[in-house]
Amino acid sequence: MFDRDRQPNRRRHGKLVGFLRVLVLAGVLISAALLSCLTAMRLAIRGSEVTVPDVVGRSLEEAGRRISRAELVLKVRGHRFDDQVPPDAIITQSPPDGSRLKSRGTVKVLVSLGPRRIQVPDLRGKTLRAGRYQLLQRGLTPGFTATISSDSTKKDLVLSQFPLPGEQQTQSPTVNMLISAGRTREAYLMPDLVGKRLAEVSRTLALWDIELGEVHYQSLPGLAPGTVLEHSPAAGDIILEAGLVDFEVAR
Repeated sequence: MFDRDRQPNRRRHGKLVGFLRVLVLAGVLISAALLSCLTAMRLAIRGSEVTVPDVVGRSLEEAGRRISRAELVLKVRGHRFDDQVPPDAIITQSPPDGSRLKSRGTVKVLVSLGPRRIQVPDLRGKTLRAGRYQLLQRGLTPGFTATISSDSTKKDLVLSQFPLPGEQQTQSPTVNMLISAGRTREAYLMPDLVGKRLAEVSRTLALWDIELGEVHYQSLPGLAPGTVLEHSPAAGDIILEAGLVDFEVAR
């Protein structure tokens, strides 16, 4: 009686163990298949990747050939002025050389326009101050200034310049200017004005385009008011047109 009840239980246990074995085997087979599939996909993807070549510093034409031979696509993402890289050469690339990309992937590059060039403005006839301001506005640098007398050009005007107007210069070049010192002033030999009256002396100096400077007064008995006691420059000195003469005069 007892053995009869135990036999159905043994049969059910045997079926359950067999089912579990089949389930485990199926899981192993499925896992192996998935692993094999992933490995194959990874190998397939890696097999289609290529190495990005170095094109920085090369001309755009040469960079295009190198990128094409690597089975990649070149794309220009912009242009920029650069003092170090020649015009039409590559400044930067993305991704950098040595990187891995899928075949027919895109390599983006930045192309140089070369040094920025600025057209030199015409400063002739402008004042020195206006010329300097115009240069600074354009990113140019005022250089040396020299002066020369000119009977036909007013004082402080630009007579000439170097570089010449219209020349194309690289960024922040120096522009030198020749400035007019105005008309050449006449030189006179200072006469002896001691003992003369200041009013008379003033009229004489005005004819020479010489102006009165400082006038100091002293009280000296016996001398008529306005009598010149002393002057600077003194008699015999050279004085230029539009110069000043200082006087010491009796009160």
